[in-house]
Amino acid sequence: MDEKQSLKEQLAKVTPLLEDLRSKKEERIKQFSLVQSQIEKIKAQISDHNNQHDNGPVNHSKDNHDLSTRRLSDLQAELRNLQKEKVTMILT
Repeated sequence: MDEKQSLKEQLAKVTPLLEDLRSKKEERIKQFSLVQSQIEKIKAQISDHNNQHDNGPVNHSKDNHDLSTRRLSDLQAELRNLQKEKVTMILT
């Protein structure tokens, strides 16, 4: 930033960017929450249907600080696999 700008001017430039990043973070948190709740719901349905089926431990950590797109993609892949397993279970 230009050294001649006042702190208020610098803050005025940065504030909209900060608000945008906060908004994106909140949206990402909502995405994680939705995917994780769907995973838990399907795991419970599968477990209820077949009590002998061992799903193992939940594959995602409760670390709410890792909001990376890679982690979200991993969770979405896990959800798709569980959805396929549920469909297969229902059809057999």
